[in-house]
Amino acid sequence: MSFSLKESELKAGVKLLDGRPFYLSLEGIEKLKDEEVIESLLDRLDIALKSNEVNQVSITLDRFFTKGSQLLEKKYYFLQSTTIEYYKKFQLEKMVAKYNCSITYEQVEESRIDAFLSMWELCSKGSLNSPSKNSIHVQYEAMKQEVGKQYKTSCFSVYWDDKPLGMVIPIIEPDTNEEGRLFYMGILPECRGKGLGTPLHQLGLALLREKGATYYIGSTGIENQPMQQIFRNNNCKPIFQAVTYVKERPKRETYHNMLKEVKYSY
Repeated sequence: MSFSLKESELKAGVKLLDGRPFYLSLEGIEKLKDEEVIESLLDRLDIALKSNEVNQVSITLDRFFTKGSQLLEKKYYFLQSTTIEYYKKFQLEKMVAKYNCSITYEQVEESRIDAFLSMWELCSKGSLNSPSKNSIHVQYEAMKQEVGKQYKTSCFSVYWDDKPLGMVIPIIEPDTNEEGRLFYMGILPECRGKGLGTPLHQLGLALLREKGATYYIGSTGIENQPMQQIFRNNNCKPIFQAVTYVKERPKRETYHNMLKEVKYSY
């Protein structure tokens, strides 16, 4: 049987982002107060990994929920990143984009997606956030699985004075109608350090509003001071510190070594 959240877990507020077969991403396990309930959830995720249902599981939780972190480390999850989440509520009236008129953008059609993915790869180089182990093509395919049909209208190339600047992928969070997120926002390396991140982010917020979002949630690594400044510049408020733990589908020999380690440790 494939992995799914139980009704009680959904009611508690646990969220599942489904990018199978590439990944499963869970948020909010700290809302499950009972340690045994959390362990049961982790056991089911282990089954999904060992049965080749999914290649990777990531779990994001409150940074200060130490019991949860201890349980994850006990289950051989490794700490991937520590992040700060930001929040911005959009005004009820139609949002007027404040981004500089020097910025232009275009929605990327599937027939030209290869060029967009090449830009994505360039934008990811030198990022202060934790890098993904997956290729850009895998990340794109996983995004399609996670966000559904809206991926077709969510990829935008952005230009400054008609020269390539970067990209944004604004989406409505799956299983919500109003929560706006930027699946990815990136600036080309040669355009960094010029104050262009703030207007690029403003453009992303405007595109989210056009999609029907009434509020925005974004996050960045705790070490990424430039992105944190961009959030502040655009009146986003810090609301939450989180840690993300990751566990990958073990290779057969790795799994057997793990069992040996457990068997002979004292």
